[in-house]
Amino acid sequence: MVELASKEVCTGCSACAYVCPKGCISFKSDKTYDITYPIIDQSQCINCGKCRKVCPALNPLEGVIPLGAYAAWSLDQKERRTSASGGIATEIYKYALEAGWSIVGAAFCEDFKVCLKLANNKDSIKEFKNSKYVFSSVADVLPKIAQNLKSGGKIIVIALPCQIAAIRKIFHKDLDNLLLVDLVCHGIMPYVYLKQYISYMEKLYHKKVKRLTFRDPEGGTQNYFLSLYDQEKKCFYSSNKLNDSYQFAFHRMVAYRENCYHCYYANNRRISDITLGDYKGLGVCAPCTFSNEKVSCILVNTEKGKKYIDRLIENKLIEAENRPIEEPIKGDSQLRHPSVKSFSRLLWEKKYNGDFVNVTQYVYRISKYRDSLLWVCHLPKRIFRKILRILYIKK
Repeated sequence: MVELASKEVCTGCSACAYVCPKGCISFKSDKTYDITYPIIDQSQCINCGKCRKVCPALNPLEGVIPLGAYAAWSLDQKERRTSASGGIATEIYKYALEAGWSIVGAAFCEDFKVCLKLANNKDSIKEFKNSKYVFSSVADVLPKIAQNLKSGGKIIVIALPCQIAAIRKIFHKDLDNLLLVDLVCHGIMPYVYLKQYISYMEKLYHKKVKRLTFRDPEGGTQNYFLSLYDQEKKCFYSSNKLNDSYQFAFHRMVAYRENCYHCYYANNRRISDITLGDYKGLGVCAPCTFSNEKVSCILVNTEKGKKYIDRLIENKLIEAENRPIEEPIKGDSQLRHPSVKSFSRLLWEKKYNGDFVNVTQYVYRISKYRDSLLWVCHLPKRIFRKILRILYIKK
């Protein structure tokens, strides 16, 4: 009997289902945390082993140390303002389309599900823009990538590291026609949690959510405002990551898929041609002469990736400054290790009963109270140290 990857490492990338010659692999939610995992219909399975061979969780790719690092941003100020960080992904897409390439990115689909889509027009870039803090499906785009490559097309894919790993494993013979860009990822939350959250907010505000944005440009994308818009395109709810239960669950690493806490790709060895992320730690290793607001981090991991970024710079699409490679690695923990299960996560695991909103709100309250207590407990030490500093200065 063929066994797939354990829940501890399975990313839900769909590679196993794509290569199965009998189509006997489907995805179902588990009963513990409502996370989807692949299930084999053993009555149809012919034990060919293709699913295990292609699985990036069972056969992890070996990454490479980046060739270089840049602090960068789009020279189109509108794109920079409305993008999650510096607007680099948008410029990568634009240049690809002008060169006749197809582009793949994450977009909202029906009922706020997120899926990877293949496109050939600039209008699709708007769909791909901005962060989407929810699980995204790769399944539907894989046949389209295959068809495009078969006809001689070239494709740029911007996706999560685990999704890039799946695409590399499946299309390893076609890498010359693929430019793979991965995002620095802290973890991802199952779609069912977002669905419950939206349903709760609709009942609370007596509004129908027509549009959702996780980093609303109206509040400054760097400020992480989650905003909900109604059918009249009016914003009826907007909150930053400090005061919203869904944002708390994401940014405090409370409700990710289990594999995110054991991620193979949360380190400085990258499996893509280019890595993109918010630039954390800017100025830590070397002085910089510009604001760290709305700045992207670019890691060029292969010569192919470096040449592409060089073209963006030469064509004056982006501004990019060389930075020490160790700087973004020091600044962003996800370039060193996976997200760690915190007190809040462990409490959430213990209390989760299928009601994401209520359990998360409970954990949010407890965590906030605990943080306050810890702050008070450490207060005497802070005061003591401050007194010592004052006395030392007087001497």
